[in-house]
Amino acid sequence: MPPANAPARQLAFDAWGCRGSRNFAPALSRIANRTSCYSLVLGEDILVFDAGRGLGALGHALRHEAGLQGVRRVHVLVTHAHMDHWEGLKDVEWFWRPGNGLEVVLYATAEAQGAMRRGFEPPAYVPLELLAQGTVASFRRETLEAGSRLRLCGGELTTYSLNHYSGSAATHREIDTLGYRFALPGGPVVAYVSDHEPTAATWDTERALVGDAHLAVYDAHFPDVKSHMHGHGSQEHAAAVARHFPGTLVLAGHHGPLFEDRELQASFEHFGAGLDNFSLAVEGARYVWSGGRFEPEPSASPR
Repeated sequence: MPPANAPARQLAFDAWGCRGSRNFAPALSRIANRTSCYSLVLGEDILVFDAGRGLGALGHALRHEAGLQGVRRVHVLVTHAHMDHWEGLKDVEWFWRPGNGLEVVLYATAEAQGAMRRGFEPPAYVPLELLAQGTVASFRRETLEAGSRLRLCGGELTTYSLNHYSGSAATHREIDTLGYRFALPGGPVVAYVSDHEPTAATWDTERALVGDAHLAVYDAHFPDVKSHMHGHGSQEHAAAVARHFPGTLVLAGHHGPLFEDRELQASFEHFGAGLDNFSLAVEGARYVWSGGRFEPEPSASPR
């Protein structure tokens, strides 16, 4: 039990990287420029959903933002092996600043752990285990699979198999991809559903992931359902999920690399009409847990 005068544990969800791949149009977006990375801060612990280039912004914020400087343990939850979901590990500040004291755990499937190990092998780069020497207090890996359940940060983390693949016809390859659901007793419940191509056959999985969640990040790579392909979803489907679960704040993320802000906004206004629990995932946005729900917090400065 914490002492009676201990400060209340802060609960906040942050968006650091919301692009599905590099942002080519325009050169600088007001919505998303960095590859996938989101976080849920739980006092001295932080859950990080994917480790794209947004991870660099998160790493910087851990040193410079008052609300994050108390973090001591970092749990990085990588969804799958595609490099845009772990490329931020190369440059994140905690692997470069000596003696920073952070304890870092990297969770992923066996396939993704293998891809990350190979990606950081010499001569291409430096192993993470070597970068961890003299910088973080500790670094370890944990391998997960669909259906894993583990106690984490005072709550329960559950993993689900998502529908993600690359190529088509002769080049089609299924990618072992995890959706994450984190539930803290008394709330909040957060779901992360990316990368994922929804079909009629995946609805039971989505319902198990998102049902009674307070916040869910959804793969909305394309504007509409008819464009679903290559293991990605749409704003149209994410909006439909928001309608089905009115108590869940649904954030449409993993924005396609070639969509300009005006196109993303137009799709959102079309498919999200009448919804007050549906929003575009925007880099720099923070949602604070208050009164049994996540409320957006105006950002004082770019993040």
